Amino acid sequence: MSTVIHIERLPSSTGNLIALSAAAIVVGCVAAAVGLPAIYCLIALSILVIFAAVALRQPTLTLSAAIWCLGLFPFSWGLKSGVFPKLFGDEVLLVLYLAVFPFFYFFRRRVWRPGFGSFYLVLAVFLFAQCVSFIPMEHDLIALRNFIETCVLGPLLAVLVLQEASNADAETIGTAIVWLSAVIAALSILERIVLRNPIMEHQLDITYISPQLAQITNGVYRPYVSFFHPSEAGTFMGLGFPFVLRKVARERSAIYATVLLLVAAGLFINATRGVWVGVAAACVLIMPNALLFMAVAVPAAAVSAIIGYMALKDTPFLLRIMDVDHLLSRFVSWQLALNIFSDHPFIGVGHMQFKQVYLHYVQDLSSVANFDIAKVYVVDNLYLTVLAEHGAIGLLGVLGLFIFVFVALGRSRKRLLAAGLSHNASFVRAAQLALAVFAVTGCFADLNLFTKATKFLFILVGLGFAMSTPPGAAHEFEPPVR
Repeated sequence: MSTVIHIERLPSSTGNLIALSAAAIVVGCVAAAVGLPAIYCLIALSILVIFAAVALRQPTLTLSAAIWCLGLFPFSWGLKSGVFPKLFGDEVLLVLYLAVFPFFYFFRRRVWRPGFGSFYLVLAVFLFAQCVSFIPMEHDLIALRNFIETCVLGPLLAVLVLQEASNADAETIGTAIVWLSAVIAALSILERIVLRNPIMEHQLDITYISPQLAQITNGVYRPYVSFFHPSEAGTFMGLGFPFVLRKVARERSAIYATVLLLVAAGLFINATRGVWVGVAAACVLIMPNALLFMAVAVPAAAVSAIIGYMALKDTPFLLRIMDVDHLLSRFVSWQLALNIFSDHPFIGVGHMQFKQVYLHYVQDLSSVANFDIAKVYVVDNLYLTVLAEHGAIGLLGVLGLFIFVFVALGRSRKRLLAAGLSHNASFVRAAQLALAVFAVTGCFADLNLFTKATKFLFILVGLGFAMSTPPGAAHEFEPPVR
C-alpha cells in the first residue's frame, strides 16, 4: 500500500516577497558600502523602470509629454549631482525614452518597423560628416555639449519617434504639437505685454520678463519664453505652424482658426524675420496657384510695407526691422565665414569655433557700418556656419540630409494620396513643410546651434516618416523584408 507524502510549500507570493526582501537588503548593503554614487544609480534605475512601464503602455502620452517638456521647460533649469554631467530639464523625458527604448525591441515587447534603412544610412552619414570637424579642435566642453544635443541627440530622436509613433496615436501627438505652438505664442504675447511689470523690478539676477531687457535692447525687446535665444522661440513656433495649418484645414472649427491667429500673432510679436520668410515659403509651397498668388501678393505686400513704415517708422519695432547696421553686420560675418572656409575648405575650424578664430580674418571695416566687430559671435546663416566650422564635408552632410528627407516625404505623400490615405498624407506634408521652414530660416540664423529647435525638427521628421506608410506596409524606398 503506497503512502502519499504531502510537502508543505510556501505560497508563491510569500516566496517572491522573501526573495525581493533579501535582494533589497543585499542592494542596500552594497549601496551603503559604495556610497553616494550607488544611491544615485539606484534612484536613476528606479526612475528608468517606472518610466519604461509608462512608456510601454502609453507611448502617445509619453511622446506628447516629452515634446511639451522640450518646448516649455526653461532651458537653464537642470539637475547637477556632482557625479554625472548636468542634465537639462527640457530633455529629461527624451533622454529617459532613449535609455529604455532599445529594451522594448530587444525583449520583443515592440516589433521593429523595417523599411527605413535608407533614412538611417543618411542620418549616419550626416553624423559622420559633422564629427569630422572635431579633428582640428582643441577640447571645448561647450561645443561638445552643443554637438551632442544637436547632431547626436537629434538623429537618435528621429529614430526613436519613427519607431514609437507606429505604436502610438500620431494624430494625438500632432494635436499636442498644435497646442504647444499656441501656448508658446500666448506666452510670447503675454511676455511682451508685461515687459515692464513691477514684480520683476528688484530681481536684478533675472533677465526673463524684466525691465532690464528693455534697457539692454533700447526698447526693442523680443520674447524669450523658456528659450535661450528669442530666434529659437520663433523657430519653434515656425516649425509647429504647418501642423496648425493642417489642423485648421481638417477640422474647420472656430477653435483652431483662433489658434492659427494666435500663433500668427506670436510669430509677429517674436519679430524673427528669418522665420517670417521660412513660414511664408512653406505657405507658398502648399498653394495650388502659387505663381498667381505671388503676382498679386508681392506688390500688395510692398505697398503695405511702405504705408506701415511711414506710419510706424519711429517705433522700436520698426527701428529694429529696418536697422541698416544690423544688416551690414550680417554681410560682414558672412564674408568672414567665407574667408575662414577658404583656408579650411574640407573639415572647417571645428564646431562652434567661428567666434574663436574670426578676428584673425578681419582686415578692414568700412566706417559705414556702425557696430563693434569684436562682438560678432555668430555668422547668422546655418549654411555658412557649417561651411566655416565643418567645411565642405559638413555642408554636404547637412544638404544631403535636407534634400533626402524633403524628397522622401514628398514621394510618400504622393503614394499615400494615390492609396486614398489623405489623413496620413496631410501629416507627412506638415512634417515636410516644417523642414522647409527650418531650411529657409537657416539662411538668416545659425539654427544648427539651437538645441531645442534642432531636436524638435528631428522629432517632426521622425513623425513624418512614421506616418509615411500604414502599419505593416512596405516602405516605398526599399523592397519588402522577406
